[in-house]
Amino acid sequence: MNQLADTVLHIIHTWLDPVSIVFGIILAVPVFATWYTVTLGEKRRRRRWFREAMRQPGNRPGLLVIDLLPGKDVGVMVEQYRQQHEALKAMPRERMATIQRDTPLEAKDMPELVGDIRAAASRLMRQGVDTVHYFHAGPAVVAALAGAEFANGCRVLLYQYGAGGYRCFGPLQAAP
Repeated sequence: MNQLADTVLHIIHTWLDPVSIVFGIILAVPVFATWYTVTLGEKRRRRRWFREAMRQPGNRPGLLVIDLLPGKDVGVMVEQYRQQHEALKAMPRERMATIQRDTPLEAKDMPELVGDIRAAASRLMRQGVDTVHYFHAGPAVVAALAGAEFANGCRVLLYQYGAGGYRCFGPLQAAP
């Protein structure tokens, strides 16, 4: 019995141990390559896509302005921003939509606002818009509503009002 155990241990140490080490090394290479691709490579691709998405105006851009700041008319600032960018400057009026409120937004106003956002989204989609340049001034929940409305339609680039003008914050959907 003791001799059988010694023979089994000898086979394990002589043959199986080196073979398992070689297989482990061979299998570790794709495992680490996959880990690198999923963690570091994917993050880099997403950041690159995000930067590129911010710079590309789209083949048929549209413009959506939601102004929910009482007492402010951000339309002038949007128009100034639009005139500074060639792709937005040449945009025809039928591919532009504006939603504006002069009173502070309350919970009871949400159904009507959602209806207005849906109508504006429908109008822009009928025009064949592939990228919506969304200028937002107001509560963040409305940006989420607009993003949800356009989620299955086209890319939405968000422009947030602040410091006397608009600044592009990139696409609402952060992955292609």
